[in-house]
Amino acid sequence: MRRALAQIFCIFVCISSGAQTGAIDGIWSGKLELGGNKTLKLVFHIAAEDSAIVMDSPDQGVKGIVMEPVGFWSDSINCRSTRLMMSYAGKLKDGVIEGTFFQRGFKIPLILHKGEKKVNRPQTTVPPFPYNQESVIISNDSVSLAGTLTVPEQVDGSVPVVVLVSGSGLQSRDEELFEHKPFAVMADYLARNGIASLRYDDRGFGESKGDVINATTADFAADARMVMEWLKSSGRFGKTGIIGHSEGGQIAYMLGAEANPPDFIISVAGPSVKGSRTIAFQNKNALLKSGIDTITANNFEVAIEKAFNYKLTHQKDTLITDSLIASLYPQYNQNTFTAHLSDMLKNMLVSETSSPWMTYFLGYDPCDDMKNLKIPVFIIYGEKDKQVPPYLNLEPARKYVPGAKTVSYPGLNHLMQHAVTGEVEEYSSIEETISPDVLADITTFINTLK
Repeated sequence: MRRALAQIFCIFVCISSGAQTGAIDGIWSGKLELGGNKTLKLVFHIAAEDSAIVMDSPDQGVKGIVMEPVGFWSDSINCRSTRLMMSYAGKLKDGVIEGTFFQRGFKIPLILHKGEKKVNRPQTTVPPFPYNQESVIISNDSVSLAGTLTVPEQVDGSVPVVVLVSGSGLQSRDEELFEHKPFAVMADYLARNGIASLRYDDRGFGESKGDVINATTADFAADARMVMEWLKSSGRFGKTGIIGHSEGGQIAYMLGAEANPPDFIISVAGPSVKGSRTIAFQNKNALLKSGIDTITANNFEVAIEKAFNYKLTHQKDTLITDSLIASLYPQYNQNTFTAHLSDMLKNMLVSETSSPWMTYFLGYDPCDDMKNLKIPVFIIYGEKDKQVPPYLNLEPARKYVPGAKTVSYPGLNHLMQHAVTGEVEEYSSIEETISPDVLADITTFINTLK
């Protein structure tokens, strides 16, 4: 769920016109040393003749950032973003660009080397494929969804089909992140095992159209429902199901509880607790990762959940007073750091609850839908998931959907990769896109329903 991830460290690089072609042309990459054994890879695509630089931050899944002009010569660049309070200046020397990166008071040396080390993604699909793929557009008056329908070569009316529903944040039909394409990998595996699938770009992203600014999880559920109904009406397939990842797992619960549900659902790392609980946990985890003591982190977790639940029941209260914060977070004045956390809490109450998506997510309790599921259900978690941890979500899932198949996979993270820490920062360094065990179990579950 990308809206709940740590905020992306976006960087914009600027250049000026009148550049000269020189040795600085080409692709350059380097790593910012952030401390604590953490690094951030940056890649610059420099085209002096066109006076252009495009930058990628692969570790954050950010690609194709077009830069603005400041200073650019045949052997050096001088770049900045006033809005982000960032700058980088570097000069070519002995085959590398030696420079310094500045942002918000931080000064970090950054050396760029020619070329880019390509990441290895062995599960990424490559043609020729032993199945058929069709480009489709599914639309109504307000939304147009562009997707890919993947169909086994041997098709009859009994072939099951699934709608793949992505996690939070705008996502492509492949749910691409850090050059991983989990939905493309899943569609490939399913098709090779006799199961069709349809994956689509989220509304307002890629080739799809629709209002994103005001959209909530309920709107994204309506999109998935539209795709499901389109597949059912085609008459080409047998059972029609939903596979949802993260927020998509919640959407699977929502659709599964409706009067005309899918034939089955599979929730992969879908939260089973109220959104305010999930966000509170994720903030606590961020504090613990930064070295904050457990007691302070736990107290702040309690305060965040109380604060969001208060705001949900007092939405007309626009004034967030110090006395209110004190009542929600009794430790606010213990020391300088807890005073800082109280300011964060106040800002979160104002900013987070101004987003329609976040307001809906904070107040949505999946258990309200889960207890009404009467179709086959498969619920999947990774034991090392640090975004939707099974210790928080598995028990409610088993309680409210007692007939569901539930599995918590040892060693897997939120993306269903085999991981060491399970933290978000590790995703990009893992070559595996999705565990073959998860793919095999999903396939077996579906095929036993035929």
